[in-house]
Amino acid sequence: MCRYCVEYGNGTKWYLNPENYRKELFEKPGHSNAFFMLSGAGKDMFEVAGIGGLDELFPDYNSMEDVNVAMGVVSQHQGQVVPLEDAIKIIELVPDDRFLLMHCNCRRHFGHKDVYSCLFFFDVVVDRALKERPWETDAKVLTKKEAIEFEKEMDKKGFIHSIWDSGVDSDGKPPIVMCHCLETDCMPTRLRAHFGITNAQRKGEYVAKVDRKLCSEGCNSFPACMPRCPFGAMRRSPTDNITSINIMQCFGCGLCRSVCPTNAITLRPRTDYPALVDVW
Repeated sequence: MCRYCVEYGNGTKWYLNPENYRKELFEKPGHSNAFFMLSGAGKDMFEVAGIGGLDELFPDYNSMEDVNVAMGVVSQHQGQVVPLEDAIKIIELVPDDRFLLMHCNCRRHFGHKDVYSCLFFFDVVVDRALKERPWETDAKVLTKKEAIEFEKEMDKKGFIHSIWDSGVDSDGKPPIVMCHCLETDCMPTRLRAHFGITNAQRKGEYVAKVDRKLCSEGCNSFPACMPRCPFGAMRRSPTDNITSINIMQCFGCGLCRSVCPTNAITLRPRTDYPALVDVW
């Protein structure tokens, strides 16, 4: 498990610990900054300010350590990739039945197709976001059942599920929003993939594994799984037509599994691999 699960998981993953879903956490000092930013108008300003000058700010890879520290201080929260099954468990843990589906400001900034991809939790978050962001006139309020169906649909389309919290403090790490990202148009995913800024987005708790025998019985041409990998972790042998996983690059999103015709791809706990114990 990552250090957040050790510190805030109470024996499980931090985002599956019921103690982190206590509503009173949002207004406490260690969580209020991220709560007000994510659920209010500051979300727009933070995202646009954070990505507005990327090309000029990071012309090379020489200062990533300092940038990692700065991102940790500025953002007050960090996201982590989760597979579909954990995304559904997160929604089931939320005590309220109202979820708010809003637009992604990252995609708007980059000029890409605008989609609904930010799913907020808790009545207090829903009410604040509707009040503080009145220009979002087409935001959608979903029930828990509808939110679960939305997660399934996004998985089919090939979007990464990532969970983001309302700040980290000694009393917990409360989840607040599920984002559905692509490496091409998401600020945190792009920062991680292009510039190695690990504080922007953490890898998931899993790594994909390929059953070579089942894989050999599957795709006879270009494999369906490879275009689904947002992190370039999949390779295909031109001699035996078998796909392999670069475990150092795999984020454990699980998007490759759903299109495999022979169910050759499964997810394994990242900690099964000693080399990955500290790779997040």
